[in-house]
Amino acid sequence: MKILFYFAATLLSLNVNAKNTHHLTRSDGTDITYYLKAPTNMPQSETLLILIQGSDCNSVFRNQFINDHFSQVVSSADLLTVEKYGIDASLPWSEANEREDCPKEYTINDSLWQRLNDYQQVLKHLTKEKKYKKVIALGGSEGAVVSNLLTSQSEHIDMTIALNGGGRWFLDDVLHTIRIEAPSDEAYNQSANAFIGFSEHIASSEPFELDMSGHGFKWWKSMFELDQTKTLAAIDTPVLIIQSQRDENVSPELAQIQAATLQKTKTNITYKTYANLDHGFRRPDGVRDADKVIEDIEQWLRQH
Repeated sequence: MKILFYFAATLLSLNVNAKNTHHLTRSDGTDITYYLKAPTNMPQSETLLILIQGSDCNSVFRNQFINDHFSQVVSSADLLTVEKYGIDASLPWSEANEREDCPKEYTINDSLWQRLNDYQQVLKHLTKEKKYKKVIALGGSEGAVVSNLLTSQSEHIDMTIALNGGGRWFLDDVLHTIRIEAPSDEAYNQSANAFIGFSEHIASSEPFELDMSGHGFKWWKSMFELDQTKTLAAIDTPVLIIQSQRDENVSPELAQIQAATLQKTKTNITYKTYANLDHGFRRPDGVRDADKVIEDIEQWLRQH
């Protein structure tokens, strides 16, 4: 009986997954895989919620934290997620920072600009088929940066939520991480100087084969190039920037400076911090606690 139940449940899951999975063709002939899920008992939603994952080599389809939690900020919305270049749902979930089974196509081609282009292509296709009254972009970590980029270059996004996206320059956010991890000032100076040298080498070089921390040349170059403050300054629709104060992956101090700089001239930007949470919204005891964050996002959305 248990075997029959498991078999039936598996078939149901496969049918649902197939129904929600779609493909578009890039200009280079490869496929963009995206998932569009309608809310239960509401097939004609007028809101589209775009969820954008971070920098890990994982299928967004298998990201339970995004799909099960942040999807609830607008439970009545159509839910859109887009896979990165070279990745689909067949890639098993992994918490590892670097993994041997990460597709080579991903390492070679992934970048901020590639992700931006993919989201723009999918969004153009969807809004041609259906006119949404409201489109919301929500991303965390690198996904926050992509959300900001997408909104700054799209006429379709009405509201943006950027979670733990850091400050103006990626280089400075990495130096923040190096500072935290360094056992001494001498060790910090050595590591920081080496990384600054790496960034300068990337900036001045033609593309070359690279796999560093699970990322290739295009990814590193795009991250070093991006001026996030300039990107946010180009947005006129409402933006909610959320920053955890125990974040060791990006600098809370630089995020605060960026927000303060923007708010001098931009009235559309709201900045909110969480003192007891880290980059993944975990408390000091390691337990993930995003409930308050989600509640505050819901309240902000109601106000806008």
